[in-house]
Amino acid sequence: MDKQWILDKVTMLIPNTYNFDSYDKILDYVVDKTMNDVAIYTNVPIEELSGAVSYIVVDMCVTLVKSTEVLTPLEDRDDGISSVTEGDESVTFKPISESIASINAANPITKDYRGQLNHFRRLRFD
Repeated sequence: MDKQWILDKVTMLIPNTYNFDSYDKILDYVVDKTMNDVAIYTNVPIEELSGAVSYIVVDMCVTLVKSTEVLTPLEDRDDGISSVTEGDESVTFKPISESIASINAANPITKDYRGQLNHFRRLRFD
């Protein structure tokens, strides 16, 4: 599995529309996390994963970025507001660190991808 190929495809599918400074770092982290989660799920080291898994990983990365809204400006996020006060019109936005935490907490291997990844899964005899 070629990380750079995956990163190029994810970058193509999720352009840096809002010119985020940390865009490359966030996508690099998402790709690393997803590749690692796939390797753990399939019981196959990253170096040994088939090139066919790369397409699945690209889809998983795009889904993870879109579902966590980590590359969406705070004011455009569905969950970007942590509190609203009407009295003196106070709006408080969640920090970006909460989005990164949501990526860490997210499991990119949803039921949508399990069926595809099961074709590559190996049994472990510990």
